[in-house]
Amino acid sequence: MVSEAPVVMDCKLDKIFYGNFMAVRDSHVPIEKNKITGFIGPSGCGKSTVLRSLNRMNDLVKGFRFEGHVHFLGQDVYGKGVDPVVVRRYIGMVFQQP
Repeated sequence: MVSEAPVVMDCKLDKIFYGNFMAVRDSHVPIEKNKITGFIGPSGCGKSTVLRSLNRMNDLVKGFRFEGHVHFLGQDVYGKGVDPVVVRRYIGMVFQQP
């Protein structure tokens, strides 16, 4: 089945590192408008790492390094001069525990 919904967030996650540890590699996540997107997998597989990369929360983690792109409405949230605080105003996160 081919979807007709426009992609509002296109995530090409080549590699995500914490120090020398590669946590995620070779992933592509297109997120469509008005659709629910879920991340399912076992503990430690990188779900939270990917989610935290979408709004640059991982920037706060020592040793974090991101290779790839996250385009939100056509703009690369990792682009030069993009303020992570502004990104988080548009790409929020609801935590499991307060």
